[in-house]
Amino acid sequence: MEEDLQKVKQRIDQRLKQFDSQNKTDAPFNDAIDHYGKIEGYPTKNLFKVNMQGFPMPIRILGYFFVGTMGVGMITVLLLTLFK
Repeated sequence: MEEDLQKVKQRIDQRLKQFDSQNKTDAPFNDAIDHYGKIEGYPTKNLFKVNMQGFPMPIRILGYFFVGTMGVGMITVLLLTLFK
């Protein structure tokens, strides 16, 4: 019984040390965000540093097409409202 109690205390101390050593800013907001980061690869640390080169070529082309279309559309709407 005493040995089991010592093992439990050691495990608790080890977990407390791990918890204290973690950087609090990198902790996930909740379990869903933690799941997205670990299982699905969702970038939880900095959303502005998404590596577009890691995507397959068709998805990259489609993404660039949509971003380009939105950019050209915004410029077109701006010009049409200015020169109406």
